[in-house]
Amino acid sequence: MAKMRPGEKLKVDFNMNGQPIGDHRATLANYCGALVKDPLNAPLYEVEQFSQIPQENKDKMWQLVLDKFDIGLDDDQEEEERKKKYMRRRKFIMESLNKKYRNFRARLKSDYYDTEETDEDRLKEENMPNFVDKKDWEWLVKYFGSEEFQKKSQRNIKNRSCLDAGHTAGSKSFAQKAEDMYKRDKVMPGLLDVYEETHLTSDKLPVTQMASDALNEMKRLLEQRKAGEISLTDEEIYAKIKPKGKRNSRDRRTGVSPSITSLFGGFSECEKLRKEADKAMNEAAEAKKEAISANEQNKILTKKLKDVERENKVTRHFFGKFLNTLGYNLSEFNMDEDFEESNEEYDNEEDKDEEEISGNDRRHE
Repeated sequence: MAKMRPGEKLKVDFNMNGQPIGDHRATLANYCGALVKDPLNAPLYEVEQFSQIPQENKDKMWQLVLDKFDIGLDDDQEEEERKKKYMRRRKFIMESLNKKYRNFRARLKSDYYDTEETDEDRLKEENMPNFVDKKDWEWLVKYFGSEEFQKKSQRNIKNRSCLDAGHTAGSKSFAQKAEDMYKRDKVMPGLLDVYEETHLTSDKLPVTQMASDALNEMKRLLEQRKAGEISLTDEEIYAKIKPKGKRNSRDRRTGVSPSITSLFGGFSECEKLRKEADKAMNEAAEAKKEAISANEQNKILTKKLKDVERENKVTRHFFGKFLNTLGYNLSEFNMDEDFEESNEEYDNEEDKDEEEISGNDRRHE
């Protein structure tokens, strides 16, 4: 980075899920880590988490990333697509900075706070991190020792005890691992394919006993699904084979978390989608019930209409009988035609009267 010429940028490629891949993926990640270690960008004093960092600082770090990296914001011609990509890329960078910031503070705690027994020893100059301002470190020592932080720390320790026991991906992201598998096999791997690949050694042996148990269970479930005995999705199978008690929140947002589901989205997101699908199905079922009810009502109304028509026919029949007794034929009894005929007869009578009057006038003359 230091040897880059003014205005030069490193091109970073992204996969279809918006995750960085390629040669400069790690450089981008390391640069984000360097940014949050600078207190002028990401202050430590009186800041408990990344969300409390002033917005102007976040904007500054975002611009610094854009100054060094070409992240494909100008690849699209359409303005709307560029805006969407801008928001996705910024969101990813902010999440990456957030993660790097949390890791930096966690390393400060493990390397400088936890190694000493008392705050007095932690604040001795020889025990302080030489790359952190004294005022910042004094505040961190106080914060790390607070009751609120200790509760959070114990909760996180418990959560980490439920994490999967290791993988073989090393520092390579799962997005890059999946990309390598795609280039090797010419087939885009699925979630379970990546899980198996990253939990086997080069000798195709499970990296841990926990991984071995999980892979055996995965194999059993896949065989049952192939035989038609179960209909679980890959996400549901993964949820069953991951260590019990592992919180869904560990499967963080796409591309940032070390979780295997970072490549495909968290299981909690899949659960959300399934709930939305269930809601849609329930709404469809309710709509179907309403349609059936409306159809039944329509049938009832149709039956009533037919009954009215039948009663009308009966009434017409008896009315016709009655008119026949009076010398009328019901088949010839049409009100509109009778009205028109009566009007024609009236007009004819008037014409006759006028002709007679005219004739009389001529005879008088």
